[in-house]
Amino acid sequence: MVSAENLHLDVLELIFFYLDGNDLCSVALVSKVFYASVIPRLYHKILFRVNHAKRYPQLKSPFHAILARKDLAIHVRQVEICSIPALKSQHHPTFLSECSQALDLCSNLRSFRCTENALPPFLLPIQDKERLQELQVHANLTTAQSEKLTTIRGNLTNLCLDYGSWNIIDALPKWIPNFVNTLTSLCLYAIEQMSINLKENVLSEVLRQLPGLLGLHLVGCGKLEHAAVLRLVSHTPLLESLSLSTTVSIPSINSESASPLTKPAPSLQHLKHLALDARYSMMSSPTPQILSSILEHIQSSVPGLVSFMMRLPELKIVAAKDFIEKLVKLHGSTLRILAFLDCAVSLESISTIIRSCTNLERLELPIPTKDIVRSPLRASNLQIIVDTDTHSGHGHGRVSLSQENACLVMIRAPQLRKIVSGKRIWKVTFLSQALILQPVVTIVISEIIPWL
Repeated sequence: MVSAENLHLDVLELIFFYLDGNDLCSVALVSKVFYASVIPRLYHKILFRVNHAKRYPQLKSPFHAILARKDLAIHVRQVEICSIPALKSQHHPTFLSECSQALDLCSNLRSFRCTENALPPFLLPIQDKERLQELQVHANLTTAQSEKLTTIRGNLTNLCLDYGSWNIIDALPKWIPNFVNTLTSLCLYAIEQMSINLKENVLSEVLRQLPGLLGLHLVGCGKLEHAAVLRLVSHTPLLESLSLSTTVSIPSINSESASPLTKPAPSLQHLKHLALDARYSMMSSPTPQILSSILEHIQSSVPGLVSFMMRLPELKIVAAKDFIEKLVKLHGSTLRILAFLDCAVSLESISTIIRSCTNLERLELPIPTKDIVRSPLRASNLQIIVDTDTHSGHGHGRVSLSQENACLVMIRAPQLRKIVSGKRIWKVTFLSQALILQPVVTIVISEIIPWL
C-alpha cells in the first residue's frame, strides 16, 4: 500500500515546492520523513523583513538557526535582508554577526539582496560564492569597501546597485568586465543622491562591454539625461527591457527635452518592456511632449511593446490624453501589461485603452471609485486590475475599493479574475458552471498580501 511517507524524498520535495511559510512549518511537524523533505524548501530562501526586525531578539533569526545547525546552510540559495534590527539607534551588532557568520556557511548561495545601508559586514562572506548569480545591494560605500565589493567574481547575471557612492561608480567600468559573458541585467537606482559621477562617458564605457545585455534600468540618475541613455543603448542591441528617468533641466523648460534625441534611433528590435519614470524631473509637471517624443523616437526600431509603465511625480497629475492615444496607436495591438503609477487616468483615457489594447491582460491604475459604475472595463482578455491609488501617510497600503465597489467592477467586466487593492486581493468564485455566463458573481477575499 502506497502512503505519503513511502514516497521518495525527491517526490515529496516536488510536492512541498507549492507550499510556503507557515504551511511548510506545519508539514514539518507531521513526521520525520516530512521534516526531512521540508527542510530543503524551508531554507531555500531566507527573508528578513521589518516584522522580523521588530521582534528581534525575542524571536530568533533564521541566521541563528543556521549557526545552531550548520548542516542547514547547504540548502540556502537566496538571502534577502530588507530590514536590520536596531539597538540604541544603531544596527544590532549581534544580528550583524549572526548574519555574517551564516552567510559564510552558505556555499550554494545564488542570490543576495540587502536593501538596507548595512552592507560592509557582509562583504567578506559573499566574496567567495562561486554560484552567486544575483546581487542587489545598498552601495553607499567607502573606497576600501568598494574595492572589496569589486573583488566579487562569480557568474553574476543580475546586478543592482542602489544609492551608489562615487567610489563604486568609478570602479564600475573596471568591475563589469568580470561578467561580460554572464551579465544580462544591470540596474542603477538613485545614484544622484549619493554621487555626481554617473555621467554619459561612464555609462558608455560600461555598456560597450555588455553587448549581450537584456535588461537595463537607470532610475534616479539625475546627471544622466534620457537623451543620453537612448543614444547609449545602441551598444546593447539585444535589449528586451529598458527603464529610465525622463529629465528636464531648468534651462530647457520651454523645450521638449533637456537634450535633443539623436537620430537615427538605436536599433531595439528585441525591446518588449519599457518603463518611464518622471519623478526626478526638475519640473513639477513634465510636458507630455517629452514622453511622446520618446515613443516617436523609438517607433521605427521597436516592433511592439508587450508592457509599458509610467510614473509621474504626483497623483493629482492626469496622464495626458494625447500621450495615451499615441501609446495605444503605436503599441495597442501588442500591449499585455499597462501600468500608470502615481498619476491619475481619466475615464475617457481608460475607455481608449480598453478599446484599443485588445490583448491587454493586466491593467494597473488608480481606479476612479466615485465613477466606478461608469468605468468602461469590458475587454476580452483583461484579467487583472491593480488599484495603484493605495497610498497613505503612514506608508501602508490603504484599501480604496470596498467589496461592493469591487463587485461592481466585476459585474461590468465579467472576464476579470482578480482585483488587487491595498493589501487585499479579490478573486472571482463562480457558484456553478452555469453561472459563468451570468453577471452575478461571488467575490471573496482570498489572500492577504503585502502590496508595496
